[in-house]
Amino acid sequence: MSERRGVARRMQQIKLTLIRQMFEKAPPGAINLGLGEPAFDTAPEILATAREALAGGRLGYTFNGGMAPLREAVAARYPGAEGAASVCITVGANGGLLGSMMASVDPGDEVLVPDPGFPTYEAVATLAGATPVRYPLPPDGSFAFSAEALRPRLTPATRAVVINSPSNPTGHVIPRAELEALAALADEADLTVIADEVYEQFWYGERSPTYAEVTNRGLVVNSLSKTEAMTGWRVGWVVGPPEFIKAVTAINQHSVTCAPALAQRAAITALQQGFAERAERTRADFGRRRELMLEMIERDLGLPYVEPGGAFFALLEAAPAGNSLEVALDILEKTGVITVPGVGFGDQATRFLRLSFAASEADIREGLGRMAEYFSSARKRRS
Repeated sequence: MSERRGVARRMQQIKLTLIRQMFEKAPPGAINLGLGEPAFDTAPEILATAREALAGGRLGYTFNGGMAPLREAVAARYPGAEGAASVCITVGANGGLLGSMMASVDPGDEVLVPDPGFPTYEAVATLAGATPVRYPLPPDGSFAFSAEALRPRLTPATRAVVINSPSNPTGHVIPRAELEALAALADEADLTVIADEVYEQFWYGERSPTYAEVTNRGLVVNSLSKTEAMTGWRVGWVVGPPEFIKAVTAINQHSVTCAPALAQRAAITALQQGFAERAERTRADFGRRRELMLEMIERDLGLPYVEPGGAFFALLEAAPAGNSLEVALDILEKTGVITVPGVGFGDQATRFLRLSFAASEADIREGLGRMAEYFSSARKRRS
């Protein structure tokens, strides 16, 4: 009898991210400065819609690509979108990333992914049978994106490029000029650009432009998870050319059927009733938390950091030897503060810890206070 093959080989490269591993190692009552989950409640009007939908009992299957009113509401946010035909509603942004990748690449293709970048990008490329190829965003350039820097990494096998703006973990906002340069490069090399824009509403200087403003050829992935504190509702979307959206919709049908009907009904209210006003208030709130975190890092920790232009993360250069995992685990053990080691995002961030200012102001103060004591004690031991 032949030996059993076991788990598929593609899964050898795919495992839980360090983000989740750190969270699961945390003791009860730990201060969470790691997970990117907003510390505020879903708006009352959104919750009211969900309660009405539950009371009505009409929560069966929807069209695989999502309810038409929701797709129309999403399309209205993007210039050049061709109405509902340009939108597929997905199970969160992660569902949108997987669907976009599956619809864009074939086995043997190469996909350029950012380094540092969200680890899901490499995972979904691998699941699609493609080979992820990292393009570096060096720390000495403040992790800035350059479309022209991609050119030397293009090969005949390159089929897609993933961008993330504002970036997790760096907070970098890709300016419109670079998006335009990327769109030109994508046209020239026949590339599909997958733009992850889940932090689109979190910017603290120049507005974060959407890739859909410069071209109608790319695939834009977004969700309400961060902006509306709806992480557990699992509703996101992909916007792009209808032929790609048909493919993503088919992937939806054969994987998840459709996004949850309850979440879709709530999402219609979120997009049609006061979205811009809530986003502005949330951005101002997070701006205050950002200032608090950066002020405490400068005053109390005295360590270099990267000032984020968007999202809700700050990279702290806390591991100059490049051992960010060891440092993060030691901080967790000695202080009960959850951080995320930069090594989990790629080679370019190994000296850094990712801190989230999505936490409450109280947790930011307490967590950074404990970290200040930790680094102060470490300096005394070395002196």
